[in-house]
Amino acid sequence: MKRAIPLVLLLSLLCGCLRGVPLDRYCYVLDIGVERGNTLPYRFVFLLNQDTAGQGEAEADRGQVSMVSAEERSLFAAVDALSGALPAQLSFERTTLLVFSRELAEAGEIEAVTEGALSRLKIRQNVWVMVVKGDMRSALSGLVSPGDPSMNRLKANVTLFEENYGYVEDWGLSGMREAFHTHTEDALLPYAALTGGALEEDMAAGQPYPYLGGGLLGEGQLKTTLSGSAVFAGDRMVGVLSGQHTMLVLMAKGTFRAGHVSLPWGEGTIDLALYALNRPKRSWSKGRFGCEVFLEADLEDPTRLDVDARELIDAVQGYLAAEMDRVFRATARAGADVFGVGREAIRAFHSWEEWAAFGSTGWLRDVEATFTVRVKLSHSPHDPALE
Repeated sequence: MKRAIPLVLLLSLLCGCLRGVPLDRYCYVLDIGVERGNTLPYRFVFLLNQDTAGQGEAEADRGQVSMVSAEERSLFAAVDALSGALPAQLSFERTTLLVFSRELAEAGEIEAVTEGALSRLKIRQNVWVMVVKGDMRSALSGLVSPGDPSMNRLKANVTLFEENYGYVEDWGLSGMREAFHTHTEDALLPYAALTGGALEEDMAAGQPYPYLGGGLLGEGQLKTTLSGSAVFAGDRMVGVLSGQHTMLVLMAKGTFRAGHVSLPWGEGTIDLALYALNRPKRSWSKGRFGCEVFLEADLEDPTRLDVDARELIDAVQGYLAAEMDRVFRATARAGADVFGVGREAIRAFHSWEEWAAFGSTGWLRDVEATFTVRVKLSHSPHDPALE
């Protein structure tokens, strides 16, 4: 009997703890947005789904969502501040999206906001990250559609958007953090903005329709639109690239799969569907970066164009190579290695210390880059304009 007393006491203590935190009620944090605060340094906005623990993740995510916020000095402090204002305990088991305001990204404060808190809150390292322009409540609300309040479809579509169009690049938290510190490749985070705002020109310029979040020429269920990229140099955002210019970067990196491009032709344009044929050949030697890209191109309406195949291929190859060079020069001037040239250059160094010293000197601005595009034109033998 004496041995049973400690066990009884232990069970009593555990029961008391269980009564303090109900096991069947949690507030699941689906998305976290961070922006500048009015009183304290940061405002944290949480998209929540409160549901019973008995349901699976998929079932719970179809429920109603709510939004709460707190101004604090850190993410962990914001969670503490909200603990007394919510009817249930916060859980981060289902968190899949971190959204940072453009203002914080340009100030280089993303890591300062999240440092230390993510592991303590057990937020997964593969959580998806993006940058938005506009206030966080409006931006997050604009990403919610009536049929998908938890944004699950949107998050799944980001990968499809990258694979089918190449207008964004899918970045996770761990990849972003690695890019902030290694100097072998800089981050190119998906970019979104509220629709209806002033159109902004990407940092490479030269295109009248930018395919940028907030400026798309279309209306749908979402009031916040996603397209293009926030360009980083180290841990600081230095500009934006349009969806089409993002596609050119992905081609040179070897992560492009499919997309389309509008090519200037005479007094107008022609539209081409593009597909990756092989991985690009990339090289580095004494400050010179070479990149040879292999694509297949499909003219969407060849019967309307009076041109032979060789002329069209030459025009496409020349246009894409020139645009890649334009985007590279614009990002390199800002010190942003979004093309991942550092992954090739680092092989010329004998130690990490040597590379780290070199990688912090602004070396990218002096790189001589050469882009070559090889295009195979696919067409039906019944299209006489291309025979």
